[in-house]
Amino acid sequence: MKKILLHLGIFLVASVVGTLYAVMVGMSFVQLPGALIAWPIYVILFWLLFDKFKLLRFVGFVLVPPVLLLGFQFYWSARNPGAVADKYLAYDRSHYIPNTRVKAPVHNPSDPDASGWGVQEVFIGSDGFRADPATERGNPKSCRYVLIGDSMIYGSGLAYADTFGPVLSEMGIEACVFGVTGNSPADYLATLHYVADRIAPGAFVAFYIYAYNDFMILSKYFIRRVRGYSNMFPTLAHWTSRFDQWRRATIVFAWFNAPRAKPALKQWQPPAADGKPITLQAAQYPKLYVKPAPLDGNQRQALKFFFDGVGEIARGRDWRIAMVIHPDYTEVYANLTRGARVLEDLDPRRGEGLEMCKATRFMCQDISRFIYEKTVAEGKNPYFTDDRHFSRFGTRTVAGNFAALAKRANALPGVVQ
Repeated sequence: MKKILLHLGIFLVASVVGTLYAVMVGMSFVQLPGALIAWPIYVILFWLLFDKFKLLRFVGFVLVPPVLLLGFQFYWSARNPGAVADKYLAYDRSHYIPNTRVKAPVHNPSDPDASGWGVQEVFIGSDGFRADPATERGNPKSCRYVLIGDSMIYGSGLAYADTFGPVLSEMGIEACVFGVTGNSPADYLATLHYVADRIAPGAFVAFYIYAYNDFMILSKYFIRRVRGYSNMFPTLAHWTSRFDQWRRATIVFAWFNAPRAKPALKQWQPPAADGKPITLQAAQYPKLYVKPAPLDGNQRQALKFFFDGVGEIARGRDWRIAMVIHPDYTEVYANLTRGARVLEDLDPRRGEGLEMCKATRFMCQDISRFIYEKTVAEGKNPYFTDDRHFSRFGTRTVAGNFAALAKRANALPGVVQ
């Protein structure tokens, strides 16, 4: 009996030490799975060291690194409460934590063409998506018009009044905008699953595929699918999410994952149709555009997996679904500095993605030329002068296209998988 208790005690000590070391891993690396995978490995490793190799007497020395690191973190947190913001994302990345209010880390009071102009606060509504900080009103409860995408659809850098929801409302369309920063098609599936019961029969649903980073590899879908199972274990998912929020808010995480210094931006002013220059900023001359490689087999499989996943969720719901591809700002800027009147397709991935979409029953559109024609015609930059996200002009341009697509979709029955 004593021998069993001894081995059990050693295992408990190994579990505590392994947990502390896994926490250190979580504080040091961006990806949460690293800490989750390291946890059982560390527990087993220390159990072998303490039990099989009789090294329990050295446990005090083994505890020094995590105790010092965590001790410093708790001391720093007590002296600097709330200095580092959380990500506020649900663990499966389908939405944000509801009713979250965050002060803008940087305020831009003077430049309306740059990111952050007029943004003082961000509020996440009760449904887990962006809402008006003043009234706390956001998406309608029932959705007849839906946009799903990443930070471009979320409205990064824009005041809420300039994001897709309010802009489309001005156009007479009450839309549900389900945008989450940093997401990709793998996450769009989680978002669609999360909001599916709110989307009315016959609704128009548009997915926005960003050429910059949405043509991804298949393994990311499998990682996201594992995260999707978190809804089956809500308590475990809750505490995992809490740990993820805490570790991202630590000064240690900030040290190890501080963004690299961005290269200095230079200003360029290529002329528009009427000769009026369009102001843009880039680290190098935009004309020197590096053409991306075509989609490889893995990326094609991933895109097909996304299309199939949307079709599976939408089956029997009578939605009108559109896949909308839009360009990276570097391709638009390259065309502007080359004096192109009509967009020259420099990114082969957009055309390949469009052809794959046309093999489905979805509506498929690449709005790159539409954005470019509006840019040249009106002499305005569709992106922030200091950031790759849509500017106020860019958001209104894409919103106008959404309104036209919705009108067309309502006249085309059966555009659903």
